[in-house]
Amino acid sequence: MPQAPSQVRSATADEIRQAALQQFAQSGYDASSMRDIAASVGIKAASLYNHFDSKEKILWDLTRSAMSDLAANRDAALAQLDPAAGPRARLAAFVSAHVGFHAERRHQAVLVNSQLGSLSPSHHRKAIALRDAYENSLRAIIDAGVTTGEFVISDAQVTTLAILQMGTGVSVWFRPDGRLRSDQVGAEYVKLAALITRGIA
Repeated sequence: MPQAPSQVRSATADEIRQAALQQFAQSGYDASSMRDIAASVGIKAASLYNHFDSKEKILWDLTRSAMSDLAANRDAALAQLDPAAGPRARLAAFVSAHVGFHAERRHQAVLVNSQLGSLSPSHHRKAIALRDAYENSLRAIIDAGVTTGEFVISDAQVTTLAILQMGTGVSVWFRPDGRLRSDQVGAEYVKLAALITRGIA
């Protein structure tokens, strides 16, 4: 049975997103063209405009999706905790989820961490707001740990950024066929975050 037109459009749009994600992550936004993206999915460049008005719109679509997935990944990890879980357990869940995302979804992570400057001013502001909201969710855990005395740190903002950047860097070097699985890497990073918040690092 032939697919309905809406199903065909949706499938093609998904193929375009995946092709563009790989192009942008590997070659960079500026070095990728609509023609390159079209060729990788086997359609004419003009056909891309049936789904996206511009290359920048594709970048924004991918950025928004990646940030939404990152936040959803964090929320799912925190939701598995006992409602009474304290800051230490919440920090461990956050770090594990953060590292896992950057290990397993490297193209999305690289895109968000390296291509935001290519967004239009309007989309850039929205992306920064999403990034700040994610950062603030970790900062809230850090602040709660300081309040309860579980965390011993000298600067909550620096600690927050250090933990985030530490996990973000996993997207650069992690390989699925490497020595450690993503969950094992996450476990190591949880230990490191624990050291940092105990005032040892």
